[in-house]
Amino acid sequence: MIHEVTLKRVVVDSKGNDKEIKENYLVENKVFCAEAEATMLEYWNAECEVTSVRQSKIVEFVNQRANDEQEIYLAEVESIFVDEDGEEKATKYVVGLFATSVEEATNMMKEYMRQGIQDMRLVSVKRTKIADLL
Repeated sequence: MIHEVTLKRVVVDSKGNDKEIKENYLVENKVFCAEAEATMLEYWNAECEVTSVRQSKIVEFVNQRANDEQEIYLAEVESIFVDEDGEEKATKYVVGLFATSVEEATNMMKEYMRQGIQDMRLVSVKRTKIADLL
């Protein structure tokens, strides 16, 4: 299970002033929101304030970060199937991936969809402002 965590923390800007920033993170492999919150507090040595934790719509990540230039992208995929009445149905879900551009993310998703048993259609690919996946 993946959780989305929003936090506030203080950083020093280029002029030497303290500045409060808000960041979003993803925490995976935690069952409860409290576990995701504890992971963030441990990651930042309790020098942050967790403002929200919620279960993410992301069902899985299709790759791992290969380098620091890669950012987190989200892709919405539609899985198309025929039900027992012979009618075509579709189920949408969101997957995450690391890429350096929308074009690279789209190509990765096309490869990912080729592995599916059912017909799939790529609905959208977008870059996020999520800082990291822990």
